[in-house]
Amino acid sequence: MSNAVKEISGILSESPMCFIATACNNEPHVRAFQYQFEQDGKLWFCTSKSKDVFKQLQMNPAVEICAVNPNMTWVRITGKVSFEDSHAVKERILSEQPMIKSIYGTADNPDFTTFCIEHGGYIIADFSGNPPRNGSF
Repeated sequence: MSNAVKEISGILSESPMCFIATACNNEPHVRAFQYQFEQDGKLWFCTSKSKDVFKQLQMNPAVEICAVNPNMTWVRITGKVSFEDSHAVKERILSEQPMIKSIYGTADNPDFTTFCIEHGGYIIADFSGNPPRNGSF
């Protein structure tokens, strides 16, 4: 895992929620999301195949994600998501997230899907007075 992915994952993990922006018909859509974890250098999330966000990401996988941790450090990530319906990732999510387990039950639930961002750009900033840092991963 690169240092950038490690730092991004740390900020996302410390943030109770992140916000994912998608686009549909040239209209932005932003919603609260829960980051799951980093695995194999990828940032993992999950959703339901019946939600609008799934349909939007199928049509246009470009996203922007923003999160702010309790120390007021924030990260903004741009990239394209990949749907990788990984049974192992689903099992890990269900074992670590009781709320998600209560919604989907098992990794075999056909409505439960996972997606990740493997490559993208990022900006990390805070209120320290230091300039924002940016790069790609």
